[in-house]
Formats: sequence, C-alpha cells, structure tokens
Amino acid sequence: MKQKVSIPLLKDHHNHPSFYALFKDCLNLQEIKDKRKALQMAQSLDRDRISVVLGWNTGFYSFSEEELNRFPPVIIVNLSLHSFIINAPAEAELKKKYPDIIANYKDPSWYEAHFSRMLIFLADMVEPTEQKIKTLFDSLYEKGVYYAEDMLLTGEKAYSIINSSPYRGRTAFWADLATFKILNPGVQRGVKGIKLFADGALGAGTAALDIPYNNGKKAGLLHTDDELFRQMQEVAILGKGVSVHAIGDKALFQVVRTMRKLKSGGISFPEVRMEHCQFINEKTAHEAKELGIILSMQPNFSDDSTVYRDRLPAQYLEQNNPFRMLIDKAGFVPGKDLIFGSDGMPHGMKTALQTSLFPPFPQQRLTLDEFIAGYCMPDKSYGAMEIEIDDSSGVRVCIFGSIS
Repeated sequence: MKQKVSIPLLKDHHNHPSFYALFKDCLNLQEIKDKRKALQMAQSLDRDRISVVLGWNTGFYSFSEEELNRFPPVIIVNLSLHSFIINAPAEAELKKKYPDIIANYKDPSWYEAHFSRMLIFLADMVEPTEQKIKTLFDSLYEKGVYYAEDMLLTGEKAYSIINSSPYRGRTAFWADLATFKILNPGVQRGVKGIKLFADGALGAGTAALDIPYNNGKKAGLLHTDDELFRQMQEVAILGKGVSVHAIGDKALFQVVRTMRKLKSGGISFPEVRMEHCQFINEKTAHEAKELGIILSMQPNFSDDSTVYRDRLPAQYLEQNNPFRMLIDKAGFVPGKDLIFGSDGMPHGMKTALQTSLFPPFPQQRLTLDEFIAGYCMPDKSYGAMEIEIDDSSGVRVCIFGSIS
C-alpha cells in the first residue's frame, strides 16, 4: 500500500550545526561501505595540511597502521564522534601544540572523560565562517530539516556568526561546563543549557551497559554518583537547563537516581533532558517520567541493532530504542516529553522516516502521527515535504516533492 502525504519540515532536537558546518565539505565515509573505495578516497587528501575525515563506521572496516600512515596527514573520526585515529604524519604536526591529547587520545576512558574537549580540538582544525554556516543550514533545509538544535557549542566565534545570521531562529545552543565557563557573559545568556555526559558510545564500545560487550569488555560510567550530582548541582546554580548524554542502561539508571536525589533536596532546573536513551528499561522509564525528564532520542540509531551486531550482546539488539514501551507503557508523549533528533548521523527527512516507520524490530516503530508530533515543526508554515510511504517496496520511504 502506498500513502502520499505532505508533512512539516523536521525539528531536529539533537544535532551539532556549529561542529558539522566546519566539516561540511570534508571527506565523509558514512555512506562508504567498501574499504577499497575508502582507501582510494583517503589517499587523495591534501598532503600539505591535516584533513579531518568524518563518518567512519568501525562496523564496516578498520585501517591497519601501515594503511593509515600511507595517507596524507589525517584525523579519521568515528561515526559516533566518540573516538578518532590519527596517522603518524598528523601526530608529528600536532604533538607540539596538543601534547596531552596526542599522548592520551587512544585511551577510550581518557577520551570519554575529555569528550567535549576532543570535539573542540577537532573544531580547532578549521576556521568557522559565515559561508560555512550558510552552506550547512541551506543543506539541512534541502534535506527537510528546518531546525537543528546545537548540543555542543564549539566556541564564541561560531555562536557570534550564527547569532547574527538569518539562521538564529533555527537552532538553540547547549555547551559543556568547561566551554560555558570561558564564554563571555553575553554569550552565556544566549546558551539554553549545559550538556553533561554519563557514558560514551556504542561505536567506541564505551556506552555503559549492565553486562560486557561481545568482546568481553565492560564499559564503565564516566563519573561516580557524587561527581555527577555535583556537576548537575553546579548547572542548577547557573540557572540553566541540563542535558545528560546517556546511552547504556547503567548510565541511564545513574542519571535517574541522581535526578531523584537532586529533586528530593529541592534542586530544580528549567529543563531536564536525557540524550539518546537507547537502552532504557521500563523501570527506569517510569522513574524518568515521574521526575519530569524529557527523553531526546534518535530513531536512526535503531539501525545500531543491525550495524553493531558484532559488539552488542544479543538481548540488547531488541532492547535498543524501545519506543513502543516508552509510549504504550511508560506514558511518554511524542512532542512533549519524548522528542526526536538525528545527531547528524545522517541529516535529513528520508533516513529519519525510514528508521522511524520501518526499523529492524517492531518495538522500535513509530506511527507517522507520532513521528510528526515528536520530530516535526509545529506546522507547514516553516516549509513542508511531500513523502511517499510504500509498505511493499524495499525503499518504503521516498521524498518525491520539494520544499514549499
């Protein structure tokens, strides 16, 4: 059965426009599943400067040290952004300016403990410009995205460019604590909230699951309960909203119990969000609902149930992105306390619809009405896209119209 409808453009609640704008024209391996093609593309990089390559999915292939060092100077970033590799020519150029990063970035625990700084380090490789910001937002619009919330501001210059541009109303800014503290007061006032981290990511094997990964390794939490409590308490004193990255069930439970302790002590926030929440269980979901926590999730990460079969324990494949449980049992309401975004992996309407309506497992499925409520602008006045949903075809979702 085919269904043709017109729906509002996306309101992407979790993205990184100030980061992605910098690398809009860089090599991106996200769609490159053939290693031979990836090797050819990397060999063609500029030999006179350090290149940043995004989108590398370790579920598809890896690079040997010999292969890596045949490339021009390069930093190849994991799709999740939670790890990267640097070849010897690039390390030689970077070690003087960034000695501690070059000495420690290969340690997953150290990387996760300094994740925000790692993104700022990557952002330092490229200068933000008005043209790069324009190119990114225009590209998002063409892909059906009107609004893209910036979950990790890269710095004052990016803020100033976006804030004085026509795109100011198409984003809101969150910053990590360290970055927020060095921003000038005017920029601080413009920041919506503070982003914290409870664990890492699946691609790097650092999301804190209750049981070990298939390789026998177990990822830990980034902070003790006391440390996370103090960080959230500091955010409350600043009067900002708080958003906590938490993917694994162990990390999600820590955030919920910390929030419960804060609330019992009379500490409140303008807004509390948990980002990703891929392996939230029903008990934690009910507690999060009672505490008024907003879940900010990514339907495109339902595909992790397929992509990361090599590392995820079997029982976690079906537990990933349990939207039906969250809506039907825990009572979360799309558009109110259940909101959706892409994390830029990838951007755009087509993948968002495909993974929402036709995910790997039925418990990950959203209805079209739920998708629109949680993922779209309030109405079509911001633009709309015509879509075709075909239950019988392999593609199933086809954007055949244009933005109006």
